[in-house]
Amino acid sequence: MTYNVSYSVSPPSIRNTADPGAVWLHRDTTAAPALVLSGSDRAFHVVGHGSSGSHSLARVVTEQSPSRVSGRPGVYRVVDPQGAPLGRMTLRRGLLLGFGRTRWTVEPVAGPALRGFRGRMGWWVLWWPFGFPLSLVVAIWSVFSDWGDGGFRAPRRVIWRDDSGRAHVVFRGMAEDYQVLTVGWDPRLIAALIGLHQSFDPNEGAKTGGWYKS
Repeated sequence: MTYNVSYSVSPPSIRNTADPGAVWLHRDTTAAPALVLSGSDRAFHVVGHGSSGSHSLARVVTEQSPSRVSGRPGVYRVVDPQGAPLGRMTLRRGLLLGFGRTRWTVEPVAGPALRGFRGRMGWWVLWWPFGFPLSLVVAIWSVFSDWGDGGFRAPRRVIWRDDSGRAHVVFRGMAEDYQVLTVGWDPRLIAALIGLHQSFDPNEGAKTGGWYKS
């Protein structure tokens, strides 16, 4: 199954190509004031539309705020409308000014834990000596001209694998979509993962700062 995020509507929607329906990402404004203003805390709902109107399918809340200085990961809890747990997601970024790859971990209540790294190692090896300097040149050039959109981005693909190395979920940075390669995954958890991932690494169609900060 392939999932796409649409930023042509507000709030953004997530669509499964095998299902004509869609879900929407709504910031949880009632919880936001209580969150630590670290820039990495998240609180949002995955919302569905039915005959009775809009209703929350899942909620994502911050369990632990991340810190790039200490290396502390961000931990995000996913629950259903009644508060029952669906899973946890962990974001561990490289240390500040470091070169470590961002790592995403998904731990469903039922099913294997998955781990994925942003970008393939081979592309990062090429990015730092060649891609990064070129992106700075393009970014500076775009400031003084109407050409370009600020440069191109670092490697973004994420492949979430279980402990045996089997791939379950893939985010394709060039295609800007998510592919679920195995069956049995709760679509609410998948939508929550997409919403959380997009809040940190939004597609090109998102507003500046991404859907969560817009």
